[in-house]
Amino acid sequence: MTSEKEVERIYAEYSGRLRRYLLLKTRQPELAADLTQECFARLLQRDEPLPDNPLSYLFTIANHLLIDHRRNHNQARTEQVGDSALEDIFDESPGPDLRVEAYQRLERLQDALRELPPRSFEVFRLCRLEGLSYSEAAQQLGISVSSVQKHLTMAIAFLVARSGERR
Repeated sequence: MTSEKEVERIYAEYSGRLRRYLLLKTRQPELAADLTQECFARLLQRDEPLPDNPLSYLFTIANHLLIDHRRNHNQARTEQVGDSALEDIFDESPGPDLRVEAYQRLERLQDALRELPPRSFEVFRLCRLEGLSYSEAAQQLGISVSSVQKHLTMAIAFLVARSGERR
């Protein structure tokens, strides 16, 4: 075992630095103090002579203790939740069947959009996807507002018919 005198000397020299390091890592003064004490207790329990660089060895012990503490702390936090509390949690995300159905509907819509005449597609894109008003779309495309309305009506009717939905 390591002599107590050597450990006392090392403690006097390095305990402050080690405690500050642990405080930076944990942000809990009591935990940092406890882990610092544990580092020196393990140093005392060594059967081999002290390493050439005791500070490096102490930091290695400190890091291992931090890992162990975080592992145990995270496990304790998850074990505090009872099974009955988990039964009341409802997952609002759609199930796989609804996701597949939505994906298929999206594919049908994309196919229908590709089948629209170019001018109707542009009117639909400008008015419904980009949020332009009829007059803004008409001005951008160089057509009348009534033409925009007619192309949009035709595009929507076509998309509804292709998707199989009624609104």
